[in-house]
Amino acid sequence: MGMNTYAFILGRKHLLSVAELCNVLPADVKIIDIVPEALIAGFPHPIADFKARLGRLGGTVKIAEIFAQVPKKKDAVATESSRYLQENFADKAGKLIYGVSLYSFKDKNEPILRKTLTTIKKELTKSGLKSRFINHNFKNLENAAIKGEKLLEEGAEIAAIEGNNELFIGKTRAIQDFESYSHRDYDRPERAPRLGMLPPKLAQIMINLGGFIRFNETTHPNLTVYDPFTGIGTVLTEGLIMGYNVVGSDINKEVLEKAKKNITWTQSQFPETKKNVRIFKKDATQLSKKDLPEKIDLVVTESYLGPPVSIFPTPEHLQLTFRNIEKIIIGFFNTAKSWLKPGTPVIICFPIYRRQDRMFFMENIDNKIKKLGFESQPLIPKEIISQFNLKTFQRQSLIYDRPDQIIGREIWKFVKK
Repeated sequence: MGMNTYAFILGRKHLLSVAELCNVLPADVKIIDIVPEALIAGFPHPIADFKARLGRLGGTVKIAEIFAQVPKKKDAVATESSRYLQENFADKAGKLIYGVSLYSFKDKNEPILRKTLTTIKKELTKSGLKSRFINHNFKNLENAAIKGEKLLEEGAEIAAIEGNNELFIGKTRAIQDFESYSHRDYDRPERAPRLGMLPPKLAQIMINLGGFIRFNETTHPNLTVYDPFTGIGTVLTEGLIMGYNVVGSDINKEVLEKAKKNITWTQSQFPETKKNVRIFKKDATQLSKKDLPEKIDLVVTESYLGPPVSIFPTPEHLQLTFRNIEKIIIGFFNTAKSWLKPGTPVIICFPIYRRQDRMFFMENIDNKIKKLGFESQPLIPKEIISQFNLKTFQRQSLIYDRPDQIIGREIWKFVKK
């Protein structure tokens, strides 16, 4: 086994999480395994500052450092975990508090956790270690419990992943700062639920899909991200937090005022965001070179997703919405070819509509954009898709949606030829 193996526990839309990791992991990192809930990777050097690194990933909820890579056997998790806890906490004064979480196991978690936790507890008692596990009802640990019990600082959470061919068992080193995302989403001064708001996590993932900032870099190159459909400014605020200069424009003066308030607030909450900000009013289908004197390294944006709907629209209505949105998107790409430098990526979401188990896409939109001098690129490299047999679409896009919503987002990466 390599020196430094880590498990990245993936978010709800796991393919999008995988795509983000593929775009930020350095070239010398080897992807060892991918299952629906985790990506396992081998690093030549240990990861420094897990919390800061994880804070840069919108799609990863946890990073664990793998201490055992073993064949799939019934009691392997219990055996390896109790050995690890005994070796690392032998001289602990007071009680050792720990928990175990399972990912991508074929069998139900609860019976495995019940057996694993009771076995570990027995083994620890036998070795003279006082201990207590905090798995509630033999379920995986909640982030709030890990945080509340100071598990990462004072005890241990063991994360076990059933890979395609073996088990990976590790100690959790960082969990996603759920409070910070919630703060950035719900506490910002301006929100616009009726407009369909980009969640901060998704904005962060989309910026990472540009592939500019490597996971292990601590200094930020001087890069500029531009959002031609700024709305209330989520791409810009997340861009600032990630160390980019930001430029934004929108046709609507009122939302730009909201975006400015959100940016000012973000800069007050995250004092390290000292980058350049420029916002201007402009119709995205009328942009020209003189609107964008600065070098734009990356365009990240969400086009208009159509009017809010509470019931599935009629076919005529849907076609009309798609036509209106397409006009705007094609208009934007048509101007972009005049001011974007070749090689510049455009990460953009289009609306998809879902009815029960069927999805309605904007048909042929990618071919129309290609005709304007762009190429579409897969968000996950083809060789990764085939090596780990990932279930992706025929289209080169990925979906971000919620089961309870009619309108979802289809995310694409186009590159100016």
